Amino acid sequence: MQEDWTEKYRPRSLSQVVGNESAIRAIRRWAESWAHGVPKVKALILKGEPGIGKTSSALALAYDLKWDVVEMNASDHRNAESIKKVAGIGSMTQTFTLDGEFLSSHSGRRKLIILDEADNLFGREDYGGAKAIVDTIRESSQPILLIANDYYELTRRASALKRLATSVTFRRLDPSAIVVVLRSIAENENVTVSLDTLGKIASNAGGDLRAAINDLQMIVEGRSHLDAEDTDVLGERNQEKELSRALGAMFGAKTVREAQDATLNLDKMPDELEKWIEESIPSEMKDPEDLARAFDALSRSNIYLRRARALQHYGMWSYARTMMTAGVALSRKSGRRPHVSEYRFPSFLIVMSRAKGTRASRKSISSKLAPYFHTSSRMFDESILPYLSKLLTKDRELMVKLGCETELDDGDISNLLHVDSDSSIVKAIRAEIIAIKGEDEVMRKKTPRRKSGRSLAEF
Repeated sequence: MQEDWTEKYRPRSLSQVVGNESAIRAIRRWAESWAHGVPKVKALILKGEPGIGKTSSALALAYDLKWDVVEMNASDHRNAESIKKVAGIGSMTQTFTLDGEFLSSHSGRRKLIILDEADNLFGREDYGGAKAIVDTIRESSQPILLIANDYYELTRRASALKRLATSVTFRRLDPSAIVVVLRSIAENENVTVSLDTLGKIASNAGGDLRAAINDLQMIVEGRSHLDAEDTDVLGERNQEKELSRALGAMFGAKTVREAQDATLNLDKMPDELEKWIEESIPSEMKDPEDLARAFDALSRSNIYLRRARALQHYGMWSYARTMMTAGVALSRKSGRRPHVSEYRFPSFLIVMSRAKGTRASRKSISSKLAPYFHTSSRMFDESILPYLSKLLTKDRELMVKLGCETELDDGDISNLLHVDSDSSIVKAIRAEIIAIKGEDEVMRKKTPRRKSGRSLAEF
């Protein structure tokens, strides 16, 4: 399985965190206050929407100062007992390295306590969790960072946090800042992507850097170059947010009716909704038996969908929706539900969209080159195109010759050479073609001819 790029490229220093400069300065000042003992403010609350750098900044701070980290995240139980056991004890004791070396907090070595998703305290399982967090801060001799998407909800459950901790606000990132990160990642992964394509990914993410990186990784999926049309499959981010809320409500449903109603207002055909649910099950279900039951319910839904198409009896869609929503949601029998901040775009739909674009490109090339090679389009696709493409990547002179003698456009040339359409290679080849044929003739070939050979002046 490919490594998650959000983890692979997580900042290792506060200087590498993009955007939110004022928040980073506030974190640095607070960290410096621990240099001379335990300060008055022992905790910070990093607040803001998901995917904008809160957790990355917390971990980067620990890297910078060589502080050990004790972390509790959304998958942990957050009741009083577990918080006291993990965070409480960690906040009051000294630190040892993995090699057994004693790290004294009196000599400046600290242990950073991170409570991620601190606002997700809900249900009976979390009983006493909010009070335990407050008690931990009061008794702590180590720095504590609380990370929250919903500051109001966190302080509503534990109002004392307003006095005990200082809040630091993280804001959504500007698309231009996201483009800088995406471009660096693409270069490290040896993927050719135009700035326009990166800009489209960044804009769709709506200021969420994590979402943008996830989108880039999903679109790339083993490819060496991306075109602007490859991003069309992502859709608009606000539509995905509506879908995410619906999926979250569906997976959290306790009854058949709740699960069915959660997705009723979505503008999704049953087949597409099924793909979103299929992609989300592994994130929502961690117990192997729950997973098996969920996918069994989804497979039954797929049977109804297939029969509806085969028999043209679309009344079966209601049965399919019941199985893919209620059947899947009520498959959870053991363990607590993990917190899922974002649902990934179905990889199946990305592959299908990519295949559609590839077929259109091949059709364009075949229509122009099959007559040139005196063969049918089918024979050209099967017997000539694969070898011709390989040959052209090594023989630039032949590529220019084909461009001069046929009507290949920049998109055709880029697909034959497996490079981006606005790459320097394509531009150089186009320049050579124009130099040989002349710009007027190249433009004349791009302009459609009149069906009649007579001009209007002749009538």
